[in-house]
Amino acid sequence: MNQETYVPQETSAKTVKRNCPKCGWIRDTADTKCPDCGKLLQSVAKIRGIGVFLVIFGTGLLGFMGWLSLWMYNAMTATGGSGATFNGGPKDMGLIIFVFALVVLISVVAMIGGLWQIIFGNRNKAIVVTAFILGVLFIGTGFAISMGR
Repeated sequence: MNQETYVPQETSAKTVKRNCPKCGWIRDTADTKCPDCGKLLQSVAKIRGIGVFLVIFGTGLLGFMGWLSLWMYNAMTATGGSGATFNGGPKDMGLIIFVFALVVLISVVAMIGGLWQIIFGNRNKAIVVTAFILGVLFIGTGFAISMGR
C-alpha cells in the first residue's frame, strides 16, 4: 500500500474569486492584477455588494419618483384652494415629463444592473454603457435648461 502524505503549502495571500472589469477574466486567485490585460481585479463579493447598493438605490429612486408624480398630480388636480397651480405651457409640461421619465429609466437601469451583478458576480458592459448614456443625457438636459433661461 502506497500512501502519499499531503503537505499543505503556505500561501501568503488568500485566494478569492476575482473578476477583471476590462476583459472579463474570472478565477480564484490571490493576484490583484489581471494576467491577461493587467487591469486591477475586483473581488466578486465586492461586485455583488455594489449590486445590492444599486438595487436599493434604484428601488428607492423609483419609489420616490412615483410618490412625487402622484403628489404633483393630486396637487394640480385638487380643488378647494390647495394653492398649487401650473402656469407653464405644453413645452414645459413635456420637459417635466421627459425629466421624470429619464429619472425613472435611470432607476430601472440601476436595478437591472444591480441584479445582474448580484446574480452573476460581474458587470454587464451593455448595462454600464446604457447607464452612462442616460447620465450624460440627464446632465445635458439640466445644462441645456440652465443655459436657456
